[in-house]
Amino acid sequence: MKAFSSLLCSGLVWLLVLTRPTSQAQTPAWQSAMVVGGSSSNVVIKATTTAASGDLYVAGSFSNYVSIGNTQLLSTGGTDGFIAKWSPVANDFVWAYRLGGTDLDQVTAVALSGNQVYIAGTFFSPTASFGNVNISNAGGFTTVGTDGFVAKLTDAGTSASFNWAQQLGGAGQDAATALVANGSSVYVGGHFASPSASFGSVTLTNSTSSPTFADGFVAKLVDAGTNTSVSWARPITGPAAKYVNALAVSGATVYATGYFGGLSVSFGGTTLPNSGGTANAYVAKIADAGTSSTWQWALQAGGTGRDVCNAIAVSGSRVYVAGSFSGATMPLGSLTIANADAGGTSDAFVAAVADAGSTATWRWAQQAGGSSNDQATVLTTSGTSGVYLAGTFTSGAFTIGTTAFTNTGGSALVASLTDNGLTATANWAQRGGTTSTNADAACLTLTGAKLYVAGSFQSTATFGTQTLTSSIPGAANFLASLTDPTITANTSAKNSLSFELAPNPAHAATSVQLPGVPGATTTTMALLDVLGRNVRTATVQLPTAGLHHEFNLTGITPGIYTMRVTAGTTASARRLVVE
Repeated sequence: MKAFSSLLCSGLVWLLVLTRPTSQAQTPAWQSAMVVGGSSSNVVIKATTTAASGDLYVAGSFSNYVSIGNTQLLSTGGTDGFIAKWSPVANDFVWAYRLGGTDLDQVTAVALSGNQVYIAGTFFSPTASFGNVNISNAGGFTTVGTDGFVAKLTDAGTSASFNWAQQLGGAGQDAATALVANGSSVYVGGHFASPSASFGSVTLTNSTSSPTFADGFVAKLVDAGTNTSVSWARPITGPAAKYVNALAVSGATVYATGYFGGLSVSFGGTTLPNSGGTANAYVAKIADAGTSSTWQWALQAGGTGRDVCNAIAVSGSRVYVAGSFSGATMPLGSLTIANADAGGTSDAFVAAVADAGSTATWRWAQQAGGSSNDQATVLTTSGTSGVYLAGTFTSGAFTIGTTAFTNTGGSALVASLTDNGLTATANWAQRGGTTSTNADAACLTLTGAKLYVAGSFQSTATFGTQTLTSSIPGAANFLASLTDPTITANTSAKNSLSFELAPNPAHAATSVQLPGVPGATTTTMALLDVLGRNVRTATVQLPTAGLHHEFNLTGITPGIYTMRVTAGTTASARRLVVE
């Protein structure tokens, strides 16, 4: 456990769920909790992801000297980035690597495709090294600026090696903050405040000047093995700052979320107004056509306060976002949620969007919070209708939608919801923290059958019957776990529909036979792996008499999957074995 503790010493949430828990579920109890990091807490974890095998990849930044498993890393600058792999078989970290240069560098996002590990982040150093691969900052040695980067490692089991690294940006302040991958397609999101920014052979010009505000961006890289190329880059433009906080991918569709200032924001030909002139949240969709792409739609959410989306997840035609809002109300299209104390402090929220192809609609939204500052920082989906969020809640009591929960303030919180179609139900919420100081939760990943929550706290933090005490001044770090007894391997959505799936097991294709659904003109079929990740999606017309659709399985790795079928406000799922 020593090696495990030495790395997990900053804001991190590992949320492990395979499917949704049933409504009105009993709140899982904390099983374990411990302080991590000790007196030399100089590691900050920014991102995590996991493989189907249960291997866990963690990334972030560190300073000075740190031991990760049997690997010792020494920073060459103020902070360097790192990427490490923890194996459940070895019960230890099996490899770890540093990256960066002589100044401030960090990893902010990590993604996985097979045994290819991709990382993104920022580097302030004039040059940054990734193993034997070096990239240069666009500002060089004389200009104070940050650039973004994307890099790739190949995981060989007990070791890994860097294959390539790509610089992103210009002479100003630029950053890569989000990353997802699907096969050899790697999508990165972030922002650039440079007058112009280079993404490989693609150059974007900032939409503002004197002063220059940050434009958001989403770019596609193609992994060619030992090198990469940038296929396209799409800007988010407008009169003030625009930020990409998170990305999600489903097939050749990419979803972005974040926030924007100013009076408006533009996603290609779609322009959204800002309701209050401060920050408004957004969610937008890009269709990847290979060497080109187009913005398909964009939705705004926000009122007169500061409204921000921090997280995004996708399951079939459902897109979920989570974040915080500080106004008295927060409009989301025709929906409106109210702040628990009529504004002045921030509340968390989670919301669902129905993607209809070239258009989208807000389906439901849930407020989460109380009379103090609360925010959602991460979320994930599970099975056919499960939604899990985590964040930081300081209110003494709070609600999620219409469900009330008690709190003692300063909590790192994990909550479970069920998507019912046009509404959502809060199942349970579990806190860890203290009554006098804050405990914070940060990132999220999925593996095994336990819920792992980690983050930072000050002085003391309580997890059930266990109280942790910091051994250093200021913030310390925790790692805690719980098991949700309601987790099952296959559970259908509440408003389920009936469909047939044959053959099963299947090889190159399987047939989906679905009756007509009143009010539904299309149906979305999503193939999910054992971690709940979307592997392939098909959206087709649904005649009133029903349909018989051949779902293509060519190229799908043999294994156990879940086929989720959604039509209108109904959904259902079946287990599918691919041979």
